[in-house]
Amino acid sequence: MSDLGEKGFRQSQAFLHTWSGLLLGWVLFAVFTAGTIAYYREGLNRWMRPELAKVEQPEKVLAGAQRFLADKAPDAKSWFITLPGATAYGAVASWVPQTKVGEPPPRRRDNQAMIDANGEPATARETRGGEFFYRFHFDLYYVPYYVARWLIGVAALLMLVAILSGIVTHKKIFRDFFTLRRGKGQRSWLDGHNASAVLALPFHLMITYTGLVTLAVMLLPWATIAAFPKEGAFFEALYPEAEAVERTGRPVPLPDLNMLVRDAEARLGGKAGYVEVSEPGDAAARVTVTRSGSSMLSSRTPHITYSAATGKPVWRSPEAGAAVTTAGSMIGLHAGRYSSDWLRFLYFLCGVAGSVMVASGLVLWTVKRREKLPDPARPHFGFRLVERLNVAAIGGFPLGVAVMFWANRLLPVEMAGRAAWEVHCLFLAWGAALVLSIVRKPQPNWVALLGLTGALLAALPVYNLFGTERGLIASLWSGDTMLAGIDAAMLVFGLAFLALARRVARHKPAAPRARRRAPAIQPVEAQMEPAE
Repeated sequence: MSDLGEKGFRQSQAFLHTWSGLLLGWVLFAVFTAGTIAYYREGLNRWMRPELAKVEQPEKVLAGAQRFLADKAPDAKSWFITLPGATAYGAVASWVPQTKVGEPPPRRRDNQAMIDANGEPATARETRGGEFFYRFHFDLYYVPYYVARWLIGVAALLMLVAILSGIVTHKKIFRDFFTLRRGKGQRSWLDGHNASAVLALPFHLMITYTGLVTLAVMLLPWATIAAFPKEGAFFEALYPEAEAVERTGRPVPLPDLNMLVRDAEARLGGKAGYVEVSEPGDAAARVTVTRSGSSMLSSRTPHITYSAATGKPVWRSPEAGAAVTTAGSMIGLHAGRYSSDWLRFLYFLCGVAGSVMVASGLVLWTVKRREKLPDPARPHFGFRLVERLNVAAIGGFPLGVAVMFWANRLLPVEMAGRAAWEVHCLFLAWGAALVLSIVRKPQPNWVALLGLTGALLAALPVYNLFGTERGLIASLWSGDTMLAGIDAAMLVFGLAFLALARRVARHKPAAPRARRRAPAIQPVEAQMEPAE
């Protein structure tokens, strides 16, 4: 390819990179940030319930869950117990009651309770905890889930296009990774954008592609429909289950679930994550133990079913085929549940780099074009719109997260709908940032939003020292590194936001350069805008 042809191709890729990154960039920033926070959702589940202690004896928790369900719902259709992980606050015990003919099927989430580290029903504040960030990064909020997932799917596709076209566009991207020029305007923003992109480039490619794969059945349903024409056949193949049993009416005591879980873990080759009991207390009762997703890469974990009457295995899920294993591994790679503590931390750092990459790319769009405006003091509507949306999204969403954390600490514990109001507070703060970005000039808004976010985040560990029993010092003293790490992260990010606010407040826009009159005829190379 000639130099002219190469420049033309790279120029077209630069155009594609710019607009694919901009169109849904604000959604991508919120999704990427929420997904990054969700890598510590179990830790946040406990951090946002400071009344609950760390689980030291998982067997004690499971025994308590079995005891609770036997008292609360002895004749239920089924029980379901989510076993505590290494950083969890306890177990979640839920049940589905028996229904009569014609009644709507009950939902398990309407009948559930938390079991604390002592094996007792937990008394703790109502909160969505880290689960909110996990669900938000693919289901959003206030919109139907299928609309949200289509929007997220399109955004992920655009991001994949932006990443690939960015690699083509920036011919010297790896060399520029080692270059970071400060105080150089557009050049500095481009250096920062390149560094955050190249630093975790394999992660960015992996997380975007695997995110698309998880939504593939919804985005591209035709192959699934062709391969599984019968209704429900696809999910039966993907999630095989033992044959359902009918209640006999003959009572048989349920065996110790801890005993069955230990046997299942030996047979399945890994730690158990879930226990389901069908028709508890009956001669036909079945106990299904599912391997934890944290013990293997694939999220399609195997399970084994026992007869409650005999305690013997009666069914085991078949070996997963190549397609199921591949799909499960894609989800496992994306969610990172299999990761060790250090690998999870690396996931988190790469997620932070991805959030910075998206944010710096959005800001770079305005920085680059401001220098080319006929009158930078009076930009056109499209420029003003992007500039203010940048302030609202990049400055507003982190502020909303900080406000949500403070709502978790300050809202009355007995408040009705408390968990929902924590989330409402996030969006109220984000909406206020949007209004502020519309009515005020961008620079003071950047300073206000970044500074307020930093102050709120940095103050949280201080409040925890005196307002809860799980402050930084107490967590370190008890060896609870998860809660100590979250408090430390709040402090670090708070100081980082304050430093950014200080830097923006001191920034003085460079005087516009005089525009030189172009010659009447230019060579083709001179007419081409140099690629980023």
